[in-house]
Amino acid sequence: MKIHLTADYKSYPTFYPVYSFQGKLIAVELMTHFSQSEANVAIPQDMVLPQLDNDQRIALLQKQINCLESHQDFFCKHRIRAALNIDALTARLLLDNEILSRKLALLNGLELEINESFTDFRTGNENNCLMALKARYDLSLQNYGAGKASSKAVYDNLFTTIKLDKGFIKQHINKLSFRPFINAVLEHIKPHCQRVIVQGIDDASALERISDFPFDGIQSTLFAPASEDSLEALIRPPEVFAERQF
Repeated sequence: MKIHLTADYKSYPTFYPVYSFQGKLIAVELMTHFSQSEANVAIPQDMVLPQLDNDQRIALLQKQINCLESHQDFFCKHRIRAALNIDALTARLLLDNEILSRKLALLNGLELEINESFTDFRTGNENNCLMALKARYDLSLQNYGAGKASSKAVYDNLFTTIKLDKGFIKQHINKLSFRPFINAVLEHIKPHCQRVIVQGIDDASALERISDFPFDGIQSTLFAPASEDSLEALIRPPEVFAERQF
């Protein structure tokens, strides 16, 4: 079933913050959510995207680029990076559209974020689509450790930012082996990127447990996302940082 975005759904951008362990906003991830006119229910981008045809994907990408363009002053002023989530089909459409490709390349601090389900991800630098993206943009890996592919793309130095998978962290955080295990993971991947972000930390005790690891930032359900209108509010450190000394 194809979705008629203009008729059936209303789309709105949402920014998910990434903070340093000192409470400084260092990045945001832009996700587009959708709501039906008949129901007050938000539907995440990853559920809607597979149902869109090529023209609808291009239209969505244009809206997202426009949104990022409109907040460039904010990102530059505070030195905040912005990640835009795409899948393999959208990536190919982007590479075939020179106008959108150029507009996206002009955005300061932009990262295109993919996950391990990206087509032929396991082939790393032998993947023509990934290499074409890497040639023009900084790339971010959304879910390292999800177990869907090998680490070849990481060891091929394709990513500026690597985010550890939420489920991966939750699976291991309460084990006695967590500290040596995560230290080994970081030792292997840090030489191949500029930033490692931890995810899957959903409460204060888990935050305290991972606070002394050399992660560069944290993206968590502990931090409320923001709409376009409230983006500035993300600059204020979340209360959980004020409650603890890291």
